[in-house]
Amino acid sequence: MRTGDGAGAATTGRASVTRDEVATGDPDLAHHTIAEQYSAHRPRFTGSARGFRFRLAVTQAGELGVDEIVHSMDARSWTEPYAGFLAVHVRRGWYHWQTGRDELALPPGAVGRFHNSPMTVQWSDVTASMVRLSTAHVARVAAARTDVAVADFRFEGMAPVSAAMARAWAGLSAFLDAQAAVTDGTLAHPLIRASLAEHVATTALAVFPNTTMTTGYVPGPRRVEPAVVRRAVAYIEAHAAEPITVAQLAQACGVGPRGLQAAFARHLGVSPTAHLRRVRLDRAHRDLVDADPAGGATVAAIARRWGWGNPGRFAEAYLRAYGRPPSHTLRA
Repeated sequence: MRTGDGAGAATTGRASVTRDEVATGDPDLAHHTIAEQYSAHRPRFTGSARGFRFRLAVTQAGELGVDEIVHSMDARSWTEPYAGFLAVHVRRGWYHWQTGRDELALPPGAVGRFHNSPMTVQWSDVTASMVRLSTAHVARVAAARTDVAVADFRFEGMAPVSAAMARAWAGLSAFLDAQAAVTDGTLAHPLIRASLAEHVATTALAVFPNTTMTTGYVPGPRRVEPAVVRRAVAYIEAHAAEPITVAQLAQACGVGPRGLQAAFARHLGVSPTAHLRRVRLDRAHRDLVDADPAGGATVAAIARRWGWGNPGRFAEAYLRAYGRPPSHTLRA
């Protein structure tokens, strides 16, 4: 991305995390930047450009994108579809979106999903947070959870299904904003990035109308033999340090995701995700035992290495599993 009018842009990267920022007082450069980042559009401005403020901060963490946009002018624009999933949380000003007969007003605090059709977009002195993810990623998560084929998945509306779900998305958006603002924070760790992308996809499926909400009855998964569970457990042991999804695990074992989940529940009493989390907790325990606190090792750093972005939750899980806080193990 580029800058104008003497404003600065910065890009930093570590472990597939990039941060870019454009700030300018030139409306033409602002809308060229928007088109370059999202989709082509034809804006018409209202009012004077004097004192115009524009800023776009983009964080890309693997497949997950977290952006903030500030645009002080009033405008109306025809906009081409955005290729992936894009949800907006308005923090100041307002948006109004319309595509065909579907329209959505977004005052401060509201959330909405950018439609996968051409839209007419209006806005006024807006500050908003945006979360991006490929539709294919969401479709894979949907297929793993519901058996809706990836090719058949689609979103079907711009507004959340309820006020409670809108609040849930606003809370997730604020959390991601905080993570994106921290250089070399939790997003720098591959396991945490993968977990957050999975969480965003799962939340999007609950918040915004989509085909998983309207699909008919799906027969239960076929019975999976214990040998398949043993293969899955061995795969988890060998790849615990890598981002693993249930869909990838099922594919490696030659079964469907729902069948694998049912088999884990039947034979182990937990989900594949819960078993993976316990394996990673055991690996963190080994690292704590072997670490030297005098050499700079910390509980938080070891927790992040094994996919725990929240030190407090890691400490709670560790205490339940081992009967003492992780800090005691490290000091010992």
